[in-house]
Amino acid sequence: GKLELKSFYEYGDDGFRWTTEDDEYSLGIRGMSQLDTRVYSQPTPGFTGSGFYNPGTRLYFEGHFSQPIQYEVSLQNTFDSVALLDAYVNFNYDPRIQLRIGRFKTPFTYEWYRVHIWDTLAPERSLYATNFESNRRFGLMLWGVLLDQRVEYAVGTFDTQRNSLQAFSGRQDLLAFLNFKPFTNWEDSILRDLQFGGSVDAGSPNQPPIPAALRTNSAPSGNAVGGGAAGDAATVPFLAFNPGVREKGGRALWELHTAYYCGGLSLLAAWQSGYESYAPGANGASTRIPIDGWFVQAGYILTGETIRDRTLIDPLHPFDLRSGRFGLGAFEPTARYSELRLDPQIFSAGLADPTRWTNRAQLIDVGCNWYLNKFVKVYGGWEHAMFGSPVFSAGGTPTKSNDLFWVRTQLYF
Repeated sequence: GKLELKSFYEYGDDGFRWTTEDDEYSLGIRGMSQLDTRVYSQPTPGFTGSGFYNPGTRLYFEGHFSQPIQYEVSLQNTFDSVALLDAYVNFNYDPRIQLRIGRFKTPFTYEWYRVHIWDTLAPERSLYATNFESNRRFGLMLWGVLLDQRVEYAVGTFDTQRNSLQAFSGRQDLLAFLNFKPFTNWEDSILRDLQFGGSVDAGSPNQPPIPAALRTNSAPSGNAVGGGAAGDAATVPFLAFNPGVREKGGRALWELHTAYYCGGLSLLAAWQSGYESYAPGANGASTRIPIDGWFVQAGYILTGETIRDRTLIDPLHPFDLRSGRFGLGAFEPTARYSELRLDPQIFSAGLADPTRWTNRAQLIDVGCNWYLNKFVKVYGGWEHAMFGSPVFSAGGTPTKSNDLFWVRTQLYF
């Protein structure tokens, strides 16, 4: 028969909702859109161009068919392509041990797994997470929270290819994440929102490389440098694999992280390392390439709002110029240093061209988030990229650094 539906906007958890009277069945809709203005210093490096970009527009459909059986299906436009983002079912009969199956965010690196893109301090994540995050994959994962919210864990098996809809060679990666919040129930303690832990990504892939090129601020993709895609033009490449190179052999990546939130302060840091294996062709010998990175990042809300985790900021005085409603919103200055280094064997093994690319990059990001209200966020900042050796530029002149002046306007509901 027909069931009557309740409709409302869920302000705390975001999104428009329709539920049955007993809340056993529900449908929710959320959305996000980002518009970037990116101005690069001259000469423009490689195949990168200044201008306006849409790095992400998303539409989420989510809910539950009986309360313990949850679902999400979402789509994303990324620069100039539209594809499936998430599609999964989650079985939540006990929050201590939940089962998720489908395509979803994988549990590797704190920045990637625990911080949503609409909640980040800077528009994009650090160098290591940006280039070697596990991204979204098809898989199966056990996850949950234990010991009265003090321990978060996740462990799963996933297709080996990052950010792909294809399974290569039937192989699987094992991914695991562990996060401790030992003082979370200590009321009024300055240690209450201290977090620390680690994550791993291990497997033995045999597939085309993703990322095909390492970039300063773009999620892993199989697009080669100079392919003409909008996403390639929006960010700076600093290392591109030679044609025919494959990910082949052992993969073991890991991260140790810490995060601390107190009042308006956010402080994040991570030490990242491991190795990937690459071969110059399908029949070539594999070379194990050590990878190292780290970052430290901080932000502080100047206007009195407090947070306990990276989440949407709901300003005490939302931006409004109308009489009797005047407000300027919330302001959060931020700064980050991040670094990524690959072993020089990446060149000596014939995997990349040392005359055009570098095996080391560093980023300094300085900016400010302006939260007009809970739904509209504007980030303005400067990003200074430094390269270990000169990187090929469009005019044929190698460059060891580049500056990006960046404004991102974001709508999320």
